[in-house]
Amino acid sequence: MKRLFIQSLLFCCLVGTLYGCHATRSQEKSTGEQMLEMLNQQHLSLLVYNDSTLSTHANRGVRDLLMLISTQPERLQGAIVADKIIGKAAAAIMATGGVVEVHTNIISTPARQLLEAEGIQVVATEEVPQILNQNKSQMCPIDAQLEGIETMEECVTVLQNMFLTL
Repeated sequence: MKRLFIQSLLFCCLVGTLYGCHATRSQEKSTGEQMLEMLNQQHLSLLVYNDSTLSTHANRGVRDLLMLISTQPERLQGAIVADKIIGKAAAAIMATGGVVEVHTNIISTPARQLLEAEGIQVVATEEVPQILNQNKSQMCPIDAQLEGIETMEECVTVLQNMFLTL
């Protein structure tokens, strides 16, 4: 019930922003900024806003993005996305899915380059050379699997095959 209330509240805020219902321009936050704020406050990992629908996700890694591109690809087409951390894997899925704008706390340089090369607007709090694993001792194992792979489609295929075996 709390999740539905939060989604409804954010939807009202997003609609207000989209239709210019705020008192002054300086107080306005973009839809993506509001989404990133909600993501951080509610300890979520991914928000997707498309066609007046907001979906929230809390799984770690790229599982939610892979699920969306595999079962509901239309949710990503033209979407605004807020994601806690974006590495090359997440960026490849987003770009393949047709996302138009991303907001994140942390993005890797390869992820930013991939997204911007596809014309996707990127707003990030911090950019890092690479995404690290949980204990910060080495590169994220998912992104490590994509080293040397150049096309987004190949990245998504590798990721889908990886997660089919898990």
